[in-house]
Amino acid sequence: MRKIELILVVLSLVCGIAKASAQEVDTRGFNLIVVGDPQPQTEEQLGRLESEIIPHIATIVERYKAESDLPTAILLTGDVVWDTMSFLPRVKALFEGLEVDVYAVMGNHDHDRQNPRNERVAESHYVQVFGPKNYAVAMGESLLLGLDNISYNSYEDYTLQVDLRQRRWLRRVVRQTEENVRLVVAMHAPAVDFRDGCEPLPYTRKLLRILKGRRVNFVTGHRHRHAIAEIAEGVMEISVSQVNGNLWFAPLCGDGMPRAVLCIEERDGEWQWHYDILDRESNNPIYLLSDEHSREVVIKVAGWEDAWRVEWTENGNAMGAMEQFTMVDPEYMRYVEQEANYSEIIMQRLRRSAMPRNHYFRCTPSEDATNVTINVTDRFGRVYSHTVE
Repeated sequence: MRKIELILVVLSLVCGIAKASAQEVDTRGFNLIVVGDPQPQTEEQLGRLESEIIPHIATIVERYKAESDLPTAILLTGDVVWDTMSFLPRVKALFEGLEVDVYAVMGNHDHDRQNPRNERVAESHYVQVFGPKNYAVAMGESLLLGLDNISYNSYEDYTLQVDLRQRRWLRRVVRQTEENVRLVVAMHAPAVDFRDGCEPLPYTRKLLRILKGRRVNFVTGHRHRHAIAEIAEGVMEISVSQVNGNLWFAPLCGDGMPRAVLCIEERDGEWQWHYDILDRESNNPIYLLSDEHSREVVIKVAGWEDAWRVEWTENGNAMGAMEQFTMVDPEYMRYVEQEANYSEIIMQRLRRSAMPRNHYFRCTPSEDATNVTINVTDRFGRVYSHTVE
């Protein structure tokens, strides 16, 4: 194990004093399991987190341990709970029971809604359980930076912001970190506006000035869907989907993403990532949406990115790229309209959550086709296939 010393600076929330310490770090790499917005609100939902989500993550941890002795950690992207402050230590204990390091960032639902207009008190439950809201931890050849970007006034009144004190802290950390170290900025809410051409939000522009010239990966949640943004050269955001589907009320997210966690793997400074899907035996992201009576083949590609290729063959002959198009996920809407049975308030929420996305593809085979094979190649060259006969 090579040895590297990094200065880790943690901003104390009590007195505002920066504390520094040196840490020995395994620079060969790491495995980071990113869990999007677990957000249990009821005992039933907490029980499902324990019985459905935790065992799946445990299998990932065990697989990583079997593959190598590289460190594995878990990152919770905020909304650790759903306004149920008493659940904070219980959720943390569930993840720590996997015997890996657990990191988190603070979400809007991790504030105590019983204390509006007093952010210090509203966030105190979270801080007591998870520690400082802003922190830096060396991992492999990266530095994980946890930032609180929720400026909280009340349950329905909060803004996205990283204040001056945080920016000063971040500037000190960046200056003390070697230039070749990747900076991993973990926050609850996204850094860009995914609804408007992936434009950096106002507070993000201030961060980008501090991070200029550095290799940066933002890792966020909050929006309950998967999205990727190439913000600038060397700067990317991965916004992860919600691990429990749609707020525990639907088995997939409003954008059609299945229940999954994002696995980031660093090896010798280079990153790869993939979604580890909870409800299927493999991590094949191809979902066939058309039925056997339709000539048109329609698929969903979970976790799709612009850098991916989606191609098809007919009877073994290459046919080129499939046609990409945008729609609301039919599996999600089928569940909402035919299977979901909740109060009208929740049903309205489920319908509002439906998001048109462009991770759908189609092709129309000839009448002579006996089989069609879809090949999806991700940005790292991994190929996933599905054959329709």
